[in-house]
Amino acid sequence: MQRVAPWMVCGVLAVAAACAKSPENPAPPGGNGTGGISANGLGNGSLGGTTNADTGPQCVTARSCSSGCGDFGDGTPNFDMPDGGSAAPANAASQFAAPPTAAGGPCILEPGDGALLPNNWARPRFRWVAGSGQSLFQITLQSPRESNDYVVYTTASQWTMPAAMWQGLAADAWDDGSGSDAITVTIAAAGSPPAASTMKFTIAPALANGSMIYWAAVGNQNGKSWLEGFHVGDEGVTQVLTVPDVQWNLSRDQGGNLVTSPQNGGMLANGPGTIQCIGCHAAVPDHTSVTFLDFYPWPGATANVGVLEAGPPAGVLPAWLSPGGAEALSQPWLGMMTFSPTVWNAGTHRVVTTYAISPGVDPWENGMSFSGGNPPISPRLAWIDLSTNAPPVLDSTAGVPASNAQPAQQAALAANAGTSFGFIPTGDPRGAECPAWTHDGTKITYVSTTAGKDGRLDQGEADLYTVEYSGGMGGTAAGVPGASDPIVAEYYPSYSSDDRYIAFDRAPGQDTLYYDSNAEVYVVQAGGAAAPTRLAANDPPTCMTSQATGMPSRSPGVTNSWPKWSPESPSCGGKTYYWLIFSSTRLGYPFSPTLLVNPLSANEVTSQLYLTGIVDDGSGNLTTYPGVFIWNQPTAASTYTGVGTPAAPAGSPQSNHTPLWDVVEIGPSSNTPR
Repeated sequence: MQRVAPWMVCGVLAVAAACAKSPENPAPPGGNGTGGISANGLGNGSLGGTTNADTGPQCVTARSCSSGCGDFGDGTPNFDMPDGGSAAPANAASQFAAPPTAAGGPCILEPGDGALLPNNWARPRFRWVAGSGQSLFQITLQSPRESNDYVVYTTASQWTMPAAMWQGLAADAWDDGSGSDAITVTIAAAGSPPAASTMKFTIAPALANGSMIYWAAVGNQNGKSWLEGFHVGDEGVTQVLTVPDVQWNLSRDQGGNLVTSPQNGGMLANGPGTIQCIGCHAAVPDHTSVTFLDFYPWPGATANVGVLEAGPPAGVLPAWLSPGGAEALSQPWLGMMTFSPTVWNAGTHRVVTTYAISPGVDPWENGMSFSGGNPPISPRLAWIDLSTNAPPVLDSTAGVPASNAQPAQQAALAANAGTSFGFIPTGDPRGAECPAWTHDGTKITYVSTTAGKDGRLDQGEADLYTVEYSGGMGGTAAGVPGASDPIVAEYYPSYSSDDRYIAFDRAPGQDTLYYDSNAEVYVVQAGGAAAPTRLAANDPPTCMTSQATGMPSRSPGVTNSWPKWSPESPSCGGKTYYWLIFSSTRLGYPFSPTLLVNPLSANEVTSQLYLTGIVDDGSGNLTTYPGVFIWNQPTAASTYTGVGTPAAPAGSPQSNHTPLWDVVEIGPSSNTPR
């Protein structure tokens, strides 16, 4: 049986998303944060520490309290209800008088034993799965900086730390990397005797910044997707962009004609040429907009997402977009997109993408069409000038005659080759997919592959190669050491904010790479000779089981995928702190079968987003940490569930994946700290 990925909602390309990059001059702060740092990490300086002139504090260097701190209060037990459950009985403490056993305690799922949290992250949530007959729990927090332990009794299966306590701990009990300030959490279940489980987590002196924007979807039908996002420190999400929002009206079919008929259950919300789906997306270095792919045959589009005080609403076309640039972006058969903030800020508004053509055929040089009208399978690296002065050459309303559409479109667009768009030579006989452009604009790392299929990765060879950008002139590409092993597949590259490391997916070479359950996240030095580092975040808690099968969640097997770095990598106390977001199916929440186009995908499970930390000790030695479930993301859709039919009712299982992490100003999230 062929495996069908759940995000077929935008067609088979939805898994290939953008390469988010860090701008040199971040947008103004917004939202709520922790310890005086705004939600996007661009703070007001109220936390003492290392300060970057562009972005505010990046490190905490002074403690508000060094010992005997009072963040845990006076030691009086607490009876907590806000996270659900009924009131704990008044005699709860007496049910934990006996020493607990070390076996049979609750399975602690969040935040993950050994997790590392940014200093300004959302307050931690603790979630566990109770054993048979367990219904009353005692949670004990211990810190070497605190004068007392904190004890809470609850009948719920999760508990979120109060905001004031979290802010105090972030200022007092952060760890310098030695592990001596780890906070110990013990969750015991009442019984004869009680049974307890213990985990630890640490708070970094380093902050994070920026916004995370991810692809939310219900089912796999066209139109049942949108963009959601949140700032660092937020406890809710905001709807960033929906299909009806987008005012783009240039989407064309493979013949160059404006789309007039919806496909796959979607709809044309705003007339001919308007989008049907929001697919893979990239943050534009203007800090207020994204580019993305529409439904088949994958033309590009763009829209504003920034909700600024006096700015335009979400969905309008960015001011920097020229008519010729819009036409070049609206071409079909594009792939994932990537930007360099250095190139953009220098005034060259180029995006790097992939453009697919038939093997051995260059339509721009030979005026030839795609063979037999079939989708192309041999992509090349390309650039598009989104602000080009070159005029558009296609009819703005009707495209070109359908009788000879593809050759006519290509012949017309060929007039702008080298001005509004062009190809980047690599000297690589294989196809190119999934490019990642360095922040400094000098290099592009891409997937050298025979597995390209409709802009995504299917089955075949896949290795990371790097080529010089050189103003679009390219060069001779070479394999990335540690990420071009012919025995395995390496793909979905992403550069750290300092361009020092590349995160990527790795999977068995014989696999179909699209939504591959065997994928795992690795990190390698960019251009170095060191072996790649497998991240500890690939592994779910050992006691976790899949909601779909009841079987243990183990990696490989939980689709760890699509890593993206945070926009900054602060150095604090001689160590460099990197933050990474990725998606995983480890929870095993199934899609709603009524919202799936292909019945073969009925056993597919949704993805959720996870955070992890990576610390460089100053000599290139990396320490990696478990993944932390991002608890403010919805796992069931509520406010917007797409367009088209059938309807996606509120509460439909929601999949969250293909995130970007960048400094993008988006609307405020719903924060409810207490």
